[in-house]
Amino acid sequence: MSKRLGTVAALGLSWLAAGVAAAATPCDAAAMAAARETGVSLALLRAIMLAESGTDRGQGREAWPWTVQSGGQGHWLDTPEEAITLAQGLIDEGETNIDLGCFQINLHWHGQAFPSLEAMIDPMANARYAAGYLIELHDQTGDWKTAAGAYHSRDATRAEGYVARLVALHNEDGPPPQPMPEPAQAPVAEGGPLIVLGSLAAPLIAGLP
Repeated sequence: MSKRLGTVAALGLSWLAAGVAAAATPCDAAAMAAARETGVSLALLRAIMLAESGTDRGQGREAWPWTVQSGGQGHWLDTPEEAITLAQGLIDEGETNIDLGCFQINLHWHGQAFPSLEAMIDPMANARYAAGYLIELHDQTGDWKTAAGAYHSRDATRAEGYVARLVALHNEDGPPPQPMPEPAQAPVAEGGPLIVLGSLAAPLIAGLP
């Protein structure tokens, strides 16, 4: 795991510290803050979190922070404590293929970037890590559409299906909960900018207006 991803994961653990509107859900707030800080498209982050942890709890489809998935079964818990208890129980049974949080970060592949389950499921840390991982995938592939597909799978067929799902979810999704001002410059970590802003504020996937 790169030092840059570790830096992204360590940027903070409380979504409340992002200073976003209290009306936004924890996942919305975290996605907006991560988009501001890294320059990754908010539309892309929202589509991914809806694909990964989206559920309808009576107010329309929204990403849910206390989501745990393992073995093809998803659990949308009411509190972070319940989610952590479930995840720890699965770990105690020897399971490590567990996805956590708004962006469903996988414990087996990415858990080493977080100091604890509490940190990993925290909406802000979860979103910042997802944005950093997308940046790394873009660095590897040179293409945002390919990077978005690889977030789900390196298998081309599965990745293509995932991108199609992201486009569909984006088209169904309304406008962001509040306007997202662009930062004046990219944050600097490990000696260089994480991403060049400006041109990347435009849609990153064909079909995302």
